[in-house]
Amino acid sequence: MNIVTINNKQFPVIEYRGQRVVTFAIIDDVHQRPEGTARAAFNRNRSHFIEGVDFLEMTADVIRTESLSDAFAARTAKGIILFESGYLMLTKPFNDALAWQVQRELVNSYFRTHAPLTEMEMIAAMAADAVRQQKRLSHVEEKIETVTKAVENIKRGTMRTGYVGYRQVVAKSGMSDAKCRNLVNAYHIPTDTHEFMTPDGLLSRRAVVELETFMAAFHQMMSEAEPRGTRWYHPKMGLFQVIGWEDKA
Repeated sequence: MNIVTINNKQFPVIEYRGQRVVTFAIIDDVHQRPEGTARAAFNRNRSHFIEGVDFLEMTADVIRTESLSDAFAARTAKGIILFESGYLMLTKPFNDALAWQVQRELVNSYFRTHAPLTEMEMIAAMAADAVRQQKRLSHVEEKIETVTKAVENIKRGTMRTGYVGYRQVVAKSGMSDAKCRNLVNAYHIPTDTHEFMTPDGLLSRRAVVELETFMAAFHQMMSEAEPRGTRWYHPKMGLFQVIGWEDKA
């Protein structure tokens, strides 16, 4: 087992499939931080780390089969290893003089110290690096796509299924906007608020109504209403007009 010394602290060289890695315990030790500091920093910023690129979480079986038992305490159920990029991201907030010294030593004397590579090893390393870069790009593209979809949804507005605006119920019922709202209140028809983006880029809101329930209440109300000349009367609605009621009956 190879041993390295960083900041007067000795620890074993840990490799995972040809790449040197570190654990939270190693980081705490060489940076002279209280136990648990590195793990806490990782947990706070985990969303910024990409698994397979910056770190790997391993089960006990993987730790055993990959010969990483020396990196973790006995009977560890799960363990996390960090590649060079993950280590540098994790220790980015460490700004004291010791942190800068340790980072330089770890990068130059641990992560990047290897025997000269053969041509095939160089090709394999380049291929592995290309895969890591592609994973990172794919991850970024997925985030961009998610944000783009969210923006488009905001622009269009996400309306609940079966709900429409008052303009639509005015057209379907033939009543005025005020009387449609009267009907909604009188018959306790479910409503909601629809948020959408205006052409000027401003977030706006409008009330929407459950269409099926509205039309059922409308027909019930009309079956109970009395004709008064060109208008109608209902105790809950007062006098009102219905344009094209003959076609809707």
